[in-house]
Amino acid sequence: MNPNHLLTFTVVARLKSITKTAEFLHLGQPAVSGQLKLLQDFVGEPLYLRKAHQIELTAAGEGLLQFALRVEKELNSAAKYVQSLKQVNAGRLRIVSTMTVGSYYLPHLVVKLQTNNPGVQVSMETGDTDEIIEKISDFDLGFVEGLVDVNDLPSNYEVIPWQNDEIVLILPAGHKLAERYPVTVPLDVFTKHQVIWREPGSGARKAVEIELLEAGIIAPVSIEVTGVSAVKEAVRAGLGIGFSSSQALRNEREGLVARSINSEDGLIWHLNIIAPKQAIRSRVAKEFIQLCQA
Repeated sequence: MNPNHLLTFTVVARLKSITKTAEFLHLGQPAVSGQLKLLQDFVGEPLYLRKAHQIELTAAGEGLLQFALRVEKELNSAAKYVQSLKQVNAGRLRIVSTMTVGSYYLPHLVVKLQTNNPGVQVSMETGDTDEIIEKISDFDLGFVEGLVDVNDLPSNYEVIPWQNDEIVLILPAGHKLAERYPVTVPLDVFTKHQVIWREPGSGARKAVEIELLEAGIIAPVSIEVTGVSAVKEAVRAGLGIGFSSSQALRNEREGLVARSINSEDGLIWHLNIIAPKQAIRSRVAKEFIQLCQA
């Protein structure tokens, strides 16, 4: 069944005239008659009769009209929805990000997107980088820490380099390491002091582990916690020293100090956006990427 034939049928039922339908649809009368005949042949029963220069629906035609009107209504709704998407004042953006990025980088950007486009709905989930790569096809955008192999992504997704951040050592204010090292701490502090480690899937932890491995340092793992907030609270409680993104400390440093790790340049990690390729990217996703890159 051709949906266009159903739509033509609704106009004929409303105007009760093939001539008027042809004028309304800017078609020739033979085209309208041909569509009606094809629809009638498909149904296998007469759908209308001609009476006094008007079209009158049969019982079968009246029954089919109810479904045809639903098709017309849904098509009109779809057209309105598409028009709203073109104006980026409606639609939905599904984001998945690492916990650190979702907590400290994205909130103000989401607020700005929805302030500029009040009709946009945003949903956000968190996971570690490996989890995000595994389920990225269910989302419009992914925000991850560290390098990403494009071969691990669906073929219609790409990696957009976003920004760099520094992983810093977190110490309680007044800690002897803070007094001894006012700017940078050496890597061997990870073997001489109890460290509050992030969970194994953490991008920050992977970056620290790679740095230690390249330096030939094996650091024991005795305490693991999930999330940056847990690291900060454990350090405040005097359970050990920790590490996190410098961004995570920007607005919450009470009782804590930060030091660069290993060199004056610090331990740098890379944040990336995983997005559908440009040709299939939604307008909302495009606008959010522009906000991120501004």
